[in-house]
Amino acid sequence: MLLDFITLDVFTDTRYAGNPLAVVSVPSVDALTPEQKQAIAKEFNFSETVFIYPATNDGMPEVAVSIYTPKQELPFAGHPTVGSTYFLLGIGPLKGRREAVLKTLSGLTPVSYNPTTSRGSVSVAHDVLIHRPYRELSGKILGLSDGDLVELPGGGVALSSIVKGMTFLMVQVKDLDALGRLRGTTQDIVIDATGERKDEKDWLVNFVGAYCFVVTGEAEGVTRVRARMLFGIGEEDPATGSAASAFGAWMSLTNAPAGQGEQRYEITQGVEMGRRSEIGVSVRKGERGIEEVMLQGQAVKVMEGQIEI
Repeated sequence: MLLDFITLDVFTDTRYAGNPLAVVSVPSVDALTPEQKQAIAKEFNFSETVFIYPATNDGMPEVAVSIYTPKQELPFAGHPTVGSTYFLLGIGPLKGRREAVLKTLSGLTPVSYNPTTSRGSVSVAHDVLIHRPYRELSGKILGLSDGDLVELPGGGVALSSIVKGMTFLMVQVKDLDALGRLRGTTQDIVIDATGERKDEKDWLVNFVGAYCFVVTGEAEGVTRVRARMLFGIGEEDPATGSAASAFGAWMSLTNAPAGQGEQRYEITQGVEMGRRSEIGVSVRKGERGIEEVMLQGQAVKVMEGQIEI
């Protein structure tokens, strides 16, 4: 069996910048076993590979997708969903349509595409949980001094999940110089799963990364941010849409003005890796808290080919 694939660079309109993504077209949801998908993702060895199945539904197209890292399947990830949006609606089987729905493990995810700006938008199937602050983070773990970290007023750093299984430490550093000096590993960070919710430990089962950021300015209702995302043993991601979504949700709940309204964030990531990425996040709050988290970005095709199974 031969499967078509393309690779994209996501959160950029420039090849060889942004975050690489492999997109594999699969003829049916049962054509590959989980073990085969995991092996293919390991072969590409990108931060994520997405498997896309044929669209269903005669009205609004619904498209099932599976998202894999080289090590595991994920319930949600940002650049695979933005990349899938660009592939489906911009250059692929649904070209000419403006909207569709992605079926991810985290839930139904409405997406749209603007051909004028080549910008995909993903309404994240969020289930936000702000955990209790993490108080054991030392600057030394990240190659910094403790004075380089900006702690919460009560001490420690924030811990935020955008969905169950995708959780990030929100590590604010004092300036761009400190952000550039970040080093080290997150494998020594052990998260205490106890908290106010009885099921809180279940939220930390898949992925925990350190999202390190500096707020660089605010103008015309947009908060501008520079960020880096560290995970594992000295690993870094050039663009992390799930972390950007978790960041936007956390900022909107804890730092934005009280009440209803929309907060917008423009996040630049990957500069230190030589893969500059531009990520947009809009968060709308209502009477019951966060009503929508919108993740936005561009993508560009890099290569195409076939995989033999």
